[in-house]
Amino acid sequence: MNIIRILPLCFLTSFAMAAEEERTVCESGEVWHAIQVVYPQGWSLPCEVHFTTPDEKRVVWNAKTAEGFCERKAQEIVLRRRNAGWQCHTETLVDSPALTESSLISDLPPMR
Repeated sequence: MNIIRILPLCFLTSFAMAAEEERTVCESGEVWHAIQVVYPQGWSLPCEVHFTTPDEKRVVWNAKTAEGFCERKAQEIVLRRRNAGWQCHTETLVDSPALTESSLISDLPPMR
């Protein structure tokens, strides 16, 4: 009976992870770097560490079987920036399908 109660909680936790995306932005003067762990399938694995600057966006690390690897690597990048005197903060990214749908509807020609 306990197993049945635990499973739905696991599914909710994984769903929450996929729905709420965060990135860390580190700034030094006019220069900024964003570091984000991305879960392409909505689960903890596989994962990718995305590194973004004003000029480029690339995947610097990825893992298919090592739980926690991407999170560790992202933390290492942020720690190196902080140790070099950069100011870092975490941002929550909002992806709203409702806004996307309404913008698509507003692009449609008027009905006749």
